[in-house]
Amino acid sequence: MIVNRHSKIGLFGNRKPNNTKGLFLFDFNTQEKKYLADFPEWEPQNISIDGKRIAITRTSSNTRAYRTDLVITDHENETVLLNTDNYCIYDVEFNAKGNKIIIVASKKKPFCYDLSLQQITAELPKQIRTYKGDLDPENDTFLAPCENTKDTCYLFNFATGKTESIKFGTKAMISRIKFSVDFTFIYLVTETNVLYCFDRDYKIKWYKDFNYLGKDGGRINSSDIFQTENGQLLALYASSTESNSWGAEYVVDATNGEIVNQIEAYQFRGGFSSDFFENKVLLYTHNTIDLITGKVSENPVI
Repeated sequence: MIVNRHSKIGLFGNRKPNNTKGLFLFDFNTQEKKYLADFPEWEPQNISIDGKRIAITRTSSNTRAYRTDLVITDHENETVLLNTDNYCIYDVEFNAKGNKIIIVASKKKPFCYDLSLQQITAELPKQIRTYKGDLDPENDTFLAPCENTKDTCYLFNFATGKTESIKFGTKAMISRIKFSVDFTFIYLVTETNVLYCFDRDYKIKWYKDFNYLGKDGGRINSSDIFQTENGQLLALYASSTESNSWGAEYVVDATNGEIVNQIEAYQFRGGFSSDFFENKVLLYTHNTIDLITGKVSENPVI
């Protein structure tokens, strides 16, 4: 499942038990559900910033070797912009306008594909991990960590097709990157269990070392970075702790990195899945959780 907070559009797959019709879009403004009848068994990959274009995949049934069917479609006018089974797809990322995508595929360097020109226009470093990165739509760039080099990220420019190597000075492998909601700051999580905040000149504003919590606190080094709609709070998870095998989530003040709330997970509650609206995060159960109160919604959002 994917929720695009900019356009208030959600894209949901067919894994929910009572969803018999398959892949669908949900407009949180109008509360309307739109099933993609031509793609019932497909899975969500991404949504463009404006919510008009979506990327979906499925294991290919047309090739002998393991491949992925990838479709990029403009769902408003039901136009297919790309339909290919040439690759085994790991990740797809849209640019700001939704007219270019980064594709990460097996046995090939990640590449930028221009949907208007219908051709590859640039290659990215092999070690980039786009699913751990984030799009900056104001500058039409994508920032993501390097897989095997400490303190290294790659900044890809969709307009020029060039990639720049960025050093932050963390002296550690970077495992997650997220821009603030107003794009004035960059949040990083390192494999050494530290959360950083940098300004856009890559100067450190603050950091929070989660190792002080000890083994009982678990580790946030593989967590996604979630944030409230107003950008005032961040949230990270530890998949398990010594005191709670179901894990815990830490709610952090985005201005200074201080922990303001700790939410204990429990069986069947569901883990954090996606940023949602106001102070809430969407869970894998399709319920929401309030980061301030820790309260889980009584009913799923769809």
